[in-house]
Amino acid sequence: MSVMMRFVTSLIIPLWALAMLALGIEYRSLWWLGCGVVVGGIGLLLLVGNPLAAPILDIRETWRRRPPR
Repeated sequence: MSVMMRFVTSLIIPLWALAMLALGIEYRSLWWLGCGVVVGGIGLLLLVGNPLAAPILDIRETWRRRPPR
């Protein structure tokens, strides 16, 4: 359950950051844009550090999955 809660939280935070960026663009507010960038950076770190999202987001090991020629 703890892993699922972390996964849901790590998805909600970047979505909230996108909403703040949209508010900043709509209202031309540097406050919303700045908050959206900061929260988005934190949310991205949480998402990348999540063990459930790691196989999807890890591009360093993609060459191992390709069949040999």
